[in-house]
Amino acid sequence: MSYPIPKKITKYTFAQYMQMEETSTERHDFYYGEVFAMAGARVPHHQICQNINASLLQAFKPKGCFVSLEGVRLELVSENFYVYPDVFLTCDDKDKKNDLYKKHPSIIFEVLPEFTMAYDAQVKLTYHKKIESLNYYVLVSQEEIKVQVYSRIDNSQIWQYQTYETMEEIIDFDRLGFALPVETIYDGIGFDEENLETAFL
Repeated sequence: MSYPIPKKITKYTFAQYMQMEETSTERHDFYYGEVFAMAGARVPHHQICQNINASLLQAFKPKGCFVSLEGVRLELVSENFYVYPDVFLTCDDKDKKNDLYKKHPSIIFEVLPEFTMAYDAQVKLTYHKKIESLNYYVLVSQEEIKVQVYSRIDNSQIWQYQTYETMEEIIDFDRLGFALPVETIYDGIGFDEENLETAFL
């Protein structure tokens, strides 16, 4: 469901977008004047997000870090591109001073149906790579056991790609001193082992 835009307004200014978000019952991504309502999610999506969020909170909340679960804006381009990642972590002191949006994530998780994987892996990844603080961008399928991890190498603009497709694997986020078992991500998700590709359809 899209937010109704008045006929005389073809695009929103950043100020109009921020004002709209304060009163709207829906959340919207903002891309250079255009707004996109966030689609409702299925139960597996929420379960996976909660699993990831719980693991991050346990590891990083004692360190004073902030973990967002689906409801906090992230700035990709100042006053032009804002999104609501499913889960992200920031430990940057500068983010503690901003209650409207965050700018310095160290890891971002997106839990996705297969048909949006390409968009997040191509369009959003291009912008996410430009965030200097970001070390990992993780795409998690909600329809099969598949976790795609993009990892920054050192402090360069070179990224490494790796896929995890079994419950026995453990994802090491070395730059954060954090490890996440694949089985923890999918805890409580009942995949049909004989026909994973049709799960949750």
